[in-house]
Amino acid sequence: MSIGKSLLKRKEVTSVTRMIGEHTIDLRVEVFVSDNGKLLNLIEEIKTMKGVRDVVWTEVVETIGKNSHPNHIVI
Repeated sequence: MSIGKSLLKRKEVTSVTRMIGEHTIDLRVEVFVSDNGKLLNLIEEIKTMKGVRDVVWTEVVETIGKNSHPNHIVI
């Protein structure tokens, strides 16, 4: 939680979410950067944060589509 809150203070970070499922990934951080150099610098900075064991980088190359979700669930 403290790592996520710290990352949210950065201007290039748009969201931080906690993850389950993959045992090696605890946080998903979405960022927008203007070039690869800035991304690499950010990754290296994150790797030095206390409690961070590794950083895995992925990139969205195409959004196939999105489904709209209802505002409520009927049971």
